[in-house]
Amino acid sequence: MERVVSKFLLVCVTTILVSIPALGDERVGLKLSRSKRFIEMDDDVRGPYCATRRDGQCCPGRDDTCTVPILDSTCYCDIFCNETASDCCPDFFSFCHGIKPEPIRRGCQRAGQEYPTNFVLTDNCNTCTCIVDPTFPDQQRWNCTKHVCLIQTKMIGQVNSHDSGWRADNYSAFWGMTLDEGVRYRLGTIPPDMAVRKMKPVRVQIDPDLPDEFDSRERWQGRIHPVRDQGNCGASWAFSTVATAADRLSIESDGILHDELSPQHLLSCNTARGQLGCEGGYLDKAWWFLRKKGIVSDGCYPYVSGSDSEAGMCMLKTKKNANTAPCPNGQANSTGRILYSTPPYRISSDEKDIMNEIYKNGPVQAIMKVKEDFFIYKSGVYQYSNTVPDLLPDDDDRGYHSVRIIGWGVETNNSSNTTTKYWICANSWGDNWGENGYFKIARGENECTVEDFVVATHMQLLWYDDAIVIDDFLMAPQAGRWYGGSRSYIYNLYKKTLNKKPKRS
Repeated sequence: MERVVSKFLLVCVTTILVSIPALGDERVGLKLSRSKRFIEMDDDVRGPYCATRRDGQCCPGRDDTCTVPILDSTCYCDIFCNETASDCCPDFFSFCHGIKPEPIRRGCQRAGQEYPTNFVLTDNCNTCTCIVDPTFPDQQRWNCTKHVCLIQTKMIGQVNSHDSGWRADNYSAFWGMTLDEGVRYRLGTIPPDMAVRKMKPVRVQIDPDLPDEFDSRERWQGRIHPVRDQGNCGASWAFSTVATAADRLSIESDGILHDELSPQHLLSCNTARGQLGCEGGYLDKAWWFLRKKGIVSDGCYPYVSGSDSEAGMCMLKTKKNANTAPCPNGQANSTGRILYSTPPYRISSDEKDIMNEIYKNGPVQAIMKVKEDFFIYKSGVYQYSNTVPDLLPDDDDRGYHSVRIIGWGVETNNSSNTTTKYWICANSWGDNWGENGYFKIARGENECTVEDFVVATHMQLLWYDDAIVIDDFLMAPQAGRWYGGSRSYIYNLYKKTLNKKPKRS
């Protein structure tokens, strides 16, 4: 009986002893799982570790007792750990092998999130790249461009928080553009040289009954052309020229000739005499082209430069004094009527003279010096807010723009009990900008030099009692079609049949 009990005790003790490693012998357990452990090296586990061992030595081969506590775990200082480097102490390679470790690098932080090296973030018109700091190789930092953005949320807030008389807004079409890009692609008028500035304004008798408010769209309904979008092409010089000419043509022809005229024709073909296409142009030289070379409709020569910022080659070749030309619109056998203007004339900077010209003859063309806050205009009567440093000062040749002035009015500010006189202007940035593409700007104060250089023109028309002659073409309104014939033939025809002479518009 005693042997049996002893045997039983031996078996139990043996079972217990055998079970001990499986239950928790740290050394044996670590040996079984060493290849599965990974210690992430970061700032909080730099050490030293192996260097703190009592013997100050690393262990050869595999020695599962060659350990050092680390956080709530264990790391090794034996050569075996070099096979996987999964459980070596952080200072193993530097202490045991003399190898300088790779620096511990953290990602760049932004809004509580970490980004790896070379990651690029876009912030409006600027980009930030996560780079290794050249001064501190174990650190990373953002390397950001420092462009002035076309849309600045701070400036929008400043304008709207002040009683400036107008409201500002963000435009998705402008978001992500720099101020320099906005000036380059969204403006495009080159200021006239001194000789042109000396042009004498016409002298006319002012109508004594000019109204307090006037809008060409109401007086000549269906005759004033809508706002267009020049896109990313510095073509305000071309858009304002053809829009003013088209309005005058429609008014003077009593709506018979209401085609949109082609800014692309000007951009692509008016390339001499210092004209730079999408990089800018002179108004006087644009009018010279309309007078000497003529202009076709937008349907004949469609606008495409707004998408690629290139003026492109001239696709419309005309003969001298030609009346039609093949249209580069992709339609077979399509020809376009060529329309000509008279020489432009200048209106004085006096607001009454400008009002009188618009009231009697229609919209005029004006040059203005754009300020950086004009791009964010939404509504109200615009005046430069001075909310930020003037980045486009008056002595800077950049920032000139040309627009149509189509009317005027007076706005009352109920909070301050004041009134502000304004011009109604048509821009060329599409109808999502401003007040459906239009804007109001202070009148009588030469705000942004808008009253400094104002011009207009007439189109070359010959009027008969029931027809219009445009160069060598006759249009009879009641017939609704064109009849070919030389001007002398038409002149003699009407002189004989009607015993009347034509009159110029």
